[in-house]
Order: sequence, then C-alpha cells, then structure tokens
Amino acid sequence: MSLWNRYKSELFEQSPAWSLGFFRFGFGILLFFISARYLHYGWIQKYFLEPDFHFKHFGFSWVEVIPGPLLYFIFIILCVAALFISLGVLYRSSIFIYWLGFSYFNLLDVSTYLNHYYLVFLLLFLLFWIPADRCFSLSHFLEAYRNGRWSIPKIPNWSLWILRFQIGCVYFFGGLAKLVPDWLFSAQPLRIWLVRNTDFPVIGGFFSYPIAGYLFSYAGLFFDLFVPFCLLKKNLRPWAYSFILIFHILTWRLFPIGMFPWIMIFSALLFFPPNWPIKARGFLKRRGIFPYGELRNLFKTAWNKLPVAFRFLSAKFLLILLSTLEKPNVWGKNFETQLGEFTSRFISRFGVWTVSLYVLIQIFFPLRHFLYPGNHLWTEQGFRFAWHIMLIQKNGIASFQVVNSRTGEIQYVLPESYLNEVQKTMMSTQPDLILQFAHFLGEKEKKRTGDDIAVYAEVRVSLNGKKSLPFIDPNRDLMKVKDDFFHKDWILPDFK
Repeated sequence: MSLWNRYKSELFEQSPAWSLGFFRFGFGILLFFISARYLHYGWIQKYFLEPDFHFKHFGFSWVEVIPGPLLYFIFIILCVAALFISLGVLYRSSIFIYWLGFSYFNLLDVSTYLNHYYLVFLLLFLLFWIPADRCFSLSHFLEAYRNGRWSIPKIPNWSLWILRFQIGCVYFFGGLAKLVPDWLFSAQPLRIWLVRNTDFPVIGGFFSYPIAGYLFSYAGLFFDLFVPFCLLKKNLRPWAYSFILIFHILTWRLFPIGMFPWIMIFSALLFFPPNWPIKARGFLKRRGIFPYGELRNLFKTAWNKLPVAFRFLSAKFLLILLSTLEKPNVWGKNFETQLGEFTSRFISRFGVWTVSLYVLIQIFFPLRHFLYPGNHLWTEQGFRFAWHIMLIQKNGIASFQVVNSRTGEIQYVLPESYLNEVQKTMMSTQPDLILQFAHFLGEKEKKRTGDDIAVYAEVRVSLNGKKSLPFIDPNRDLMKVKDDFFHKDWILPDFK
C-alpha cells in the first residue's frame, strides 16, 4: 500500500466517539459562558453600542453594529445555541448558528480581538464537519433508555486528529513566536507582569527577583514547544497533562487572559485515547470516588416522592420532546438532515484534500510575519491570527493633527474624544488601527467642510519596557495611505 493510500485509510478508520462527545458537551458549556458573559457584564453596551467608531478587520468595513435590541437578541440566541451544542440537539444547525453569530460580533471591532476567540472560530468551523453528536447527546441517551444499554458510536479518525492538530498548533506556534530576543534575553514582558503580582500567595515574593522572569519565560517556551508532542506519547501524556493543568491554572490566576486556559485544559483531553471517559468513570467507580450509585439513589428517592401523575406526565413529555428533536423534518424540510448529508458527501469526495489544505494553511499562515522586514512585535504585521500569545507589553500615546488643505486650519484631536478606553489603548500601539482612526477623522472633517483634508499622527510607543520611540512618520499624510498586506513604510523602526 502506498503512503498516500495508508494516509487515507488511517484518516477514515473508525474509533469510539466517547472522547469527542465529551469534548462537544464541555465545549458547548464554555461557549455558553463566552456569550453569557457579554450579557452579564454589560459588554454589549460597552464594546459595541456606546462607541461612536469601530475598528474593522481588513475587508470587513461593511460589517455594521445592528440596533441594540437585535444585538442583545443575537447573544441570547448564541446562549441557546451553545446549550444545544452541548446537548447535541440540532447539532450542526446549532454549530452553524453559533459560528455565524460569533463571527459577526468578533468582526464588529478589532480592538476586542483575542487569540482564543480565533481558536473558538476555528474549532466551530471544524466541528461543523465532524459528527460529534453521536455520543453523550440527548439522542444517545434516548437510545440507551429505549434499548436498556449504551451503544458505542463510531467516528472517523480524522475527526480527532484534525482537532488534535489544531490544538497542537496553538502550543507549538505559540512557542516558536517566543524565539525572539525580548523573550530569550530580557525575559520580557513576563518580568513586567510578574512584578505586578508580588502579592500572589506563597510564591509572590519570588516574582520581584529578575530570575523569576527568566524562569517563567523559558518554562513557557519549552512548555509550548514540546507539550503537544508529549501529549502524543502514551507514557508522557499523564505528565504532560499535569503540566497543562498547573501551567494554565497558574497563568489564569496571574494574568487577565479570560477563557483561554479553560479552553486549552479541556481541549487537551482530546489527546487521550477515544474511550478515556468510560475508563475514567470505571476507575473512579471502582475506587468509590465516582458517586454514580449515590446520585442515582438520591434522584430515585426524590423522584418517588413526587405525585404519580406528575411523574408520568413529566416522563411522557420528556420522551415526546426528545423524540421530536430527533426528527429534524419538523424544523424545516429536513434542514438538519440535509446538513448532515451535505457534510458526509463533501467529506467522502474531498475530505482528504480538504484536510490536507487546512493543515497546510494552519502551518504556514502563522509564519507570514517572516515576509515583512523589521521587528514584527513592533510593526505587528502578521501578528494577529498567528498564536502570538502574551508576547508584548506595549504602551502608547497618540494625538492627531487634522489639517484643512485649503485654509491651513489645524485641529488637534485626542483619541479619547471618540474612543473608549479599550479602543484607545489598542489603537495607540497598532498601526492599522491608527490608520483607520486617521481616515475616520479625515472623512468626518471632509464631510463637514467639503475641503480636502490631511491627517498626521504623533505617536510614541514603548515595547516591553524599553524607552518610548516615535512610532508613525509624523510627516506622512495618512489620508493618502491605504491599508493593504504589504510592508508599511510609514511605520518608523524600533531603533534610532
């Protein structure tokens, strides 16, 4: 058998779906918390509705903020879709809805970009094509209830390997990105951040010493570079996962990195054998740790205390509900079934080539910063969507001169006149956002006066604790500069 045929055969061999079903269940819960936090903390109002101006991703300037009530409704829909994903109900429809809504609100403003939101975007895309609803879903539980035993659903191997590959990319390319002088020789920006945490329990006092920064920097470097490969080795996997728990919980306590640690902790479980949830349950049950019997007896006791009529009607209602949800034709011309058939046909015809293309993109896209001259941590060209995680501490201050070319009148504009604190902080250190804001000011003034307008930026930036330097050519009229993927020669170098 040729290498290519062996590759295809391995991808489409069948494995138990237990670990994938468990991942889908937990990932859906995480998705619920991601969207629910926007409702709970008022972030919809703060990040999308209050600002007068929003920074756009390249090519997506047409994406606008919809009216407030509709935006709140979208986030409520996202919460419901996340729960449906977790339960495996209308799985592909729910994945598609969440992916669309999640993509939309992440395109509203670049200043809210987070690496782990990009990861969520990719995982949602992959899960749409993967039959992750075959196990630990409501239909699976209903089947077990009817048959009196659990079935063992199967999935093709590529379903697990593509997810493992994606998680491995986050770690490995995150490690490659740390092979820069600031990280290796100055332990920055970790030295800056650790000093802020000297009140941390037990080990906080150690953070005030320079050696702490170097210890954490090199530990993070080697962890990222090697942990995905250690997860692939059976004898190293328990140790690797133990380090993952320690590493991510510690960074979660030390730094404001949101949901990222929990996404990685949960996703790393995919590297374990496909039947690990069943083995783990059996292991805990044999040692009396898993309270399966106690929980069952507790539920049975509480259930038997309820009126017989209520128990009968509740059970009947639940069975009817689950049976209805199993029949996607009631949701509109077999939409869920058609999605499943479409993905199956597509994978059977183009699966190997599509997986190969996706792998190549994920390998080379994070390396695109090598195509640009200069320090990419300074210019941030090729910085986003490349797993450059926790690499920079940038502080900037910016002001703008809006010049009427006909009258010579000059207006001095500070960013806080139009931007909220998050937008101002992000804009003052990111060249494409500076350019967008300059164009916003110029177009606004041109619309008011009808005259040609020039806009100049005075920006100084400090990178990883170094002395602040001029960032943007102050003599360059930014109204004459168009954003593109080429080298931005209007960014000044990070040296004099």
